[in-house]
Amino acid sequence: MQTMPKPLVGLFDALVELFMSVSRLLGLSYAELNIVVYCGLVPLGWLALVVLRQPRYKWLLLAGTLALAALTLVLRQPGSTGQSFYNYNIRVLELLGRATGLGYLLVSLLMGVLIPAGAAGLLLLVPRRRALLLWGGLLALLLGYFMLGARLS
Repeated sequence: MQTMPKPLVGLFDALVELFMSVSRLLGLSYAELNIVVYCGLVPLGWLALVVLRQPRYKWLLLAGTLALAALTLVLRQPGSTGQSFYNYNIRVLELLGRATGLGYLLVSLLMGVLIPAGAAGLLLLVPRRRALLLWGGLLALLLGYFMLGARLS
């Protein structure tokens, strides 16, 4: 088993605690909140950065917000596949952790914190006229990640 530096373990544990607290506050399961955050809020946050730089796309932000609300409602329906989708994502992170030798915890931090933050930074740094295209590319990469996981599992 790989030994992780204490600050990384502490960050991971703090994020888990935060997600657990927010999920209780919102009445969502931990799995549902993860899906809402990583499939909805993160891409919507990236889009907000695009709109900040190019206000003419604010209609996309409204559409994204409506899609996020719809996703949340769908996840709350009885028989939703939210838990199985979450389990699938955990399996993908475990597989990537083993395949890279980084382990689940570090891959989780990379995929859940560093990569989304780096993507946000890129959206702020690219020329304004390229920001929407980059956002579309980031969405394609996110979809590709989910598809890769389907092949790995």
